[in-house]
Amino acid sequence: MLRCSGLPFLPGNTFQDIGRSKFHKSHHFDQRNQVCILVDAKRPGIGGTPLLATDSPEYTLPSLYPPHYGPSKPGWLEYDRQVLCFYGYFQESLGSVDRIPYQIRNVRILYYLEDDTMQVSEPRTLNSGIPQGCLVTRQRIPRPPPYDSEFTSLLDLNIEHTVQLFDRVYTITGCDDFTRRFLNRLGVAVPGAVEQPKDPATEVRRQQDSAKMARRPAYKIDTLGKFLQYDRKVLRFKGVWDDRGSVFGDVHELDVLYHLSDDTFEIKEKLPVNSGRDSNGMFLRRGRLPKTFDHLPSMGASTPVTVLNVVGGGLQGGRYLNDSVGIGKSDGNYYRDADLRIGARINVYGRMVLLTGCDRFTENYYRETYGLEDFTPIYGYSASREQFVAGRRMERELPPFNGWGTHEDSEGNCLMLEPKAPKINFRKFVVYDRCSLRFGARMISNVRENNDRFFVINYYLSDDTISVYEIPIRNSGFLGGEFIKRRKLFLPQQDPYSAERPACYGPQHFYLGATVRLQDHLFHVTNADIYALRFMEQHCEEFPLSNLGKIVRKLRDAMAPQYKEYVAKHMAKIAQVKIDGRPVSTITYEALREILIELLGDRIVDQEIVTLCRLFSAESEQPEPCDRELVRSAVHAELNRALWSDLDRTKEHIYHLEPTGAEWLAPQRIRTIVKACKIPLDSALVDKMLQVLNKNDQGSISMEDFLTMLNPAAVPSKPIQPLNIKHDVCHFTPYRVTGKLVNWDELLAHIDLERTLTNQTS
Repeated sequence: MLRCSGLPFLPGNTFQDIGRSKFHKSHHFDQRNQVCILVDAKRPGIGGTPLLATDSPEYTLPSLYPPHYGPSKPGWLEYDRQVLCFYGYFQESLGSVDRIPYQIRNVRILYYLEDDTMQVSEPRTLNSGIPQGCLVTRQRIPRPPPYDSEFTSLLDLNIEHTVQLFDRVYTITGCDDFTRRFLNRLGVAVPGAVEQPKDPATEVRRQQDSAKMARRPAYKIDTLGKFLQYDRKVLRFKGVWDDRGSVFGDVHELDVLYHLSDDTFEIKEKLPVNSGRDSNGMFLRRGRLPKTFDHLPSMGASTPVTVLNVVGGGLQGGRYLNDSVGIGKSDGNYYRDADLRIGARINVYGRMVLLTGCDRFTENYYRETYGLEDFTPIYGYSASREQFVAGRRMERELPPFNGWGTHEDSEGNCLMLEPKAPKINFRKFVVYDRCSLRFGARMISNVRENNDRFFVINYYLSDDTISVYEIPIRNSGFLGGEFIKRRKLFLPQQDPYSAERPACYGPQHFYLGATVRLQDHLFHVTNADIYALRFMEQHCEEFPLSNLGKIVRKLRDAMAPQYKEYVAKHMAKIAQVKIDGRPVSTITYEALREILIELLGDRIVDQEIVTLCRLFSAESEQPEPCDRELVRSAVHAELNRALWSDLDRTKEHIYHLEPTGAEWLAPQRIRTIVKACKIPLDSALVDKMLQVLNKNDQGSISMEDFLTMLNPAAVPSKPIQPLNIKHDVCHFTPYRVTGKLVNWDELLAHIDLERTLTNQTS
């Protein structure tokens, strides 16, 4: 017969109808009136055979849903990327190989809901000898005979069921949570997971692996765990070696380093300057340090090995194990971390080294590991020769300063043969670069005209230099400009030509009310800019006159004996003012200054009064209203003075920032545009401009109004007298004491004498 004509009877090699000669599929489209349309009528099946309900598996398979309750979308769209996962196994016969009749192989069965395809894969198993991976590629799998015209469906898969896929029979033992919930929603009962049988081949391999033990393992010290725990962790001690007993002996100052990762020592020597000793500083190279040293080990000497678990008569003919991890090996001949402490002496190959101190990490290590608490260093030992060898080395005396250059240059010329440039504090330079404190001052002089001159004192924090500029006053007879060039200025009443470097002015010498003498000119500091006041308040530990705690403590001590009488005496100067819709008890700056001077006299200065007024200010949080026309005229005057005409490039830049053409932008975005386009407007004038521009409810600024403000030709403004923006807007006018209001209630609450006196009375 044709069924047996050379083809094996395997799945895929059989035919349902051996007499069929046509195997083409019917077409999907037809042409009517030269127009391609989809075929409406029922299409025939393979080879033109009509599709009948009794012949086609499409109509014979049972449905998962009742009539008219199926999904409205097609399966490839309704179940896209949804996969059911089943766990199971199949039994594979091995014959008599290794006395194991069969083995159990675990599999995972995936059922893809979108197209009813299946895939079978085997997870990886260690040392199984089987190439794990995909056993059955993704495809529709036909059912075994006599249903070979149908395909395996979802109804054939469930826990405790067996399913034949091609030539193997799989037993399903479990599924994942998604599969269980999906089948339960379809009304299919899913039993609980079933324990899989044990694989005899795996059990035999486990027994064989457990029996594989080295009879004589190589001697090896396990140091990896300690290395990983203490890598780059070093105990640092300070030590001295007193070698004054020899002819040319001295006290050597040492750094003793103990590496915790491998218990090795490394000792370095600190050589004093011009000590006369030529060395690279290495006193003992890294290695283990023995406690007692008799002789060097002979070349090729073997390390003794400890023998464990001796069975039988002696080592010959019996069994034993070497100590592979060094259990029986003793390290008592070498120094360990437990032998080190402040005051201990260690023998470094005949040189007794005294440990005198340690660093913070070493203190924490011994405190946590050994519970030590006493880490008092031992003083009285130093490597300097003056302390131990009298008259051998004297401190070098520098000659008097001759006035050429600076003191740093003269010291460099005297201390070394090849002079080097003085080193600067680079860290301080990077932190405070371009940071300066500006103070306003008036000259104090016997000449009446000099008392009306106003100066600006700049203190540069990066290098502690000072420069003084004079502000020109019309018809005063003084041109103004640079008065003292930028340099370090010495404190008065010092000899500038002495050998010692004279003390210089520091930032603490400048404050409101201070009197300083700069190059024989006496100045009285009257005011400061916002940055200087804010800097001193933020660094109040360095500027005690701006320390609110110290000022309030001084007021509390002075007002405590007469608090109620003193407050009642000055209640007439207190006024109730509404600020931002709330009543506030306020006092003016002038009135508060009179009260404090009356209370403390010379013990309080203007800097402390200004600090109180700034920190307890009762001014409104709302900015002062600006005249829009005045601001627009000032903006146009600045643009015309700088010959700025890049409005088109500004619009192009705005388009790149906002391609959508936003009509409203945040104020910070406007400031970014002004800086990016290099519009020649001062930051103070930009703030005033942003204050008068049109805004919406969210606080954003109109782009149309902003561009109109930058276009003098569109809407001309009234010409005004040219302004010095730096001087008129932000130069020594940030803090105007005239008219400032102080919150009286908040100041008294911070002094907190009312509650203290009440508690003492009660």
